[in-house]
Parts: sequence; C-alpha cells; structure tokens
Amino acid sequence: MPLVKIEKIDSEDFKIPKWMDCSWRRISCGQDDCPICGRIKRDRQKHIDKGEDPDAMSAVMEDVGNNFKEILATIKDDAMMHGIEIDNIEEIKEPPEPEVYPLYLKLLDWRKDIYRLAEESDETNSAWLYSVAGQDLMWYANTVLIKTYRQLSNRWHLDCGDQYGEADYEYTKYVLEECLKIIKNALRDLSQADSEFSKRFNLALIFFEGLETEITKI
Repeated sequence: MPLVKIEKIDSEDFKIPKWMDCSWRRISCGQDDCPICGRIKRDRQKHIDKGEDPDAMSAVMEDVGNNFKEILATIKDDAMMHGIEIDNIEEIKEPPEPEVYPLYLKLLDWRKDIYRLAEESDETNSAWLYSVAGQDLMWYANTVLIKTYRQLSNRWHLDCGDQYGEADYEYTKYVLEECLKIIKNALRDLSQADSEFSKRFNLALIFFEGLETEITKI
C-alpha cells in the first residue's frame, strides 16, 4: 500500500493555490476572502471580543494550529476537485533533521551573521533596520532558511519515491526563487547606502550568491 494514494499530477491541472503566498510573504494580500488573511483577521477579532490579547503566545499557538488544519483541508479539497486523492498523510516518513544537510548549516550561519549585524545596528539606532530593504532582509532571511529545508525534504521524499511531494516541490521552488531575488535586491540596496555597515552587507551578498547556486540545484 503506497504511503500516499495519489495519481500522477499534471502541473498544468493542479497547482498550489495562489493564496498560499500569504503564508510566507512579508506583505500579504490582506483581503477578507483570502483563506489565510481573512482567517487571521477573524481570529484576532475573536480574541479581542473575548477580552484576550491577540498577540499573546497562547492565542497565537491556538490560531496557528487551527489555521494549519483548515489550510490542509482546503488544499486537500482543491486536489480532489482535480481528481487527486491525498490519503494516509499520517503514514508519510519523516525526512532527516535539518542539521543533516550541509547547505542548511551554511545558510543558518549566514542568517545568524545577519541577525548579529542587526543587533549591532539596533544598539546604534541605525536607520537601515527600518527601511524597506532592511525589513525585507530580516523577514526573508528566516523565510529562505525555512523554505530551503522544506525543499531539501521535498527532494528527499521524491528520491525515496514519494510522489506526493511533486506539487510542493514545484511551489517551494517558486517561493525560493522569489526569496532569493528579494534578499539580493535588499542586500544590494543596503550595501550601496551611506552606512557604516555597507561593506558588511556587500560581503553578505557575495556569500549569499554562493549559497544561491546550491539552493537552486536542490
């Protein structure tokens, strides 16, 4: 019995819904009818109506769990509309831990360097932290790390013969391409700005471009 009961996916027939972009982009669509943004708005209002802090960790964890279940159900329903049956998800093998992958570790070190730079900048009230480029860099430095491990896991599943990961592999490839472009543009802008950290941003860009080559080959 296969781990996932699924027919061959034609990428032209089934794609991850566009609204999934709101799960990783720094600026989401914010529309009430978006399965992600709309749900976040409703959840916040629910906590406010109950006299709870919508930003409290307990509220956030409750909402994340509920939202994840709802999103999975929505994707599964969308897949079934295209004749794709996703089953036995709980039986899927777990991929290796992220620390097993040298690429993940190198990217993690790069991200840590970015955060150390941010901490130094915060102590000197550096303006770059509040610029669009700075906010993009801090947001997508995390996102690219998470999505790189996701893609390494997708590749692992595909190499193991688990076909279910094909759709997510293609979507994550697109997400990584977008993150790579945003990060490089942010680092270029910051390295060209008149700042005491400009040289360090340039070094971060050079190192990141080396990682980009490995990421796109996953």
